Amino acid sequence: MLIFAGCAGEKLIRRAQAYSNAHSTGDLAAESRFLAPNARMWYEMRTGDGEPLKPGRTGRYAHWDAFFHSKSTLSGWTVHGREVTATVHETNDFYRLLDWQPAPYQMTWWFDDQNRIEGAMVRSLPGTTKSRMQEFRTWASQNRAAELEYVMPKGKLDPTGDRADRMKTLLLEWREAVGLPISLNPQP
Repeated sequence: MLIFAGCAGEKLIRRAQAYSNAHSTGDLAAESRFLAPNARMWYEMRTGDGEPLKPGRTGRYAHWDAFFHSKSTLSGWTVHGREVTATVHETNDFYRLLDWQPAPYQMTWWFDDQNRIEGAMVRSLPGTTKSRMQEFRTWASQNRAAELEYVMPKGKLDPTGDRADRMKTLLLEWREAVGLPISLNPQP
């Protein structure tokens, strides 16, 4: 019986990996085959109705992730019943502009009885990060307070609307003003 459970778990991991690959490559047809009707997406906690989970880059972070060229590497796959979890290490131009080395986050997928994803959640993991975010905020609050409040209302990132575009402009302005190099080439 344990062998069967292990095989079922491996199958769910392979499905989550195939879904993640289809999502990252923009294969909408393949991605849609992995999703249950009415699949939902949550952030941090699986409470409330969540957001619709649809093929393609959708949701609050869709434009932000595309604009900042987000790339993710998933590892540490685990299965608990019909739940698959992976640790995600992400890189993007936003992080590079802040010299940010973020902590990884966790991605969880829940599968229905037909092995389709019925829910997914992104959750922060504890860990230390290194960045120039505080330096940027200090400069921006002194030099571009209204723009900082627009791109980070109440001090929180808001990925919606034109904020990614405006955030990049503000970050480039800050880097130039303080004499930091401006390079978006991926770091090894």
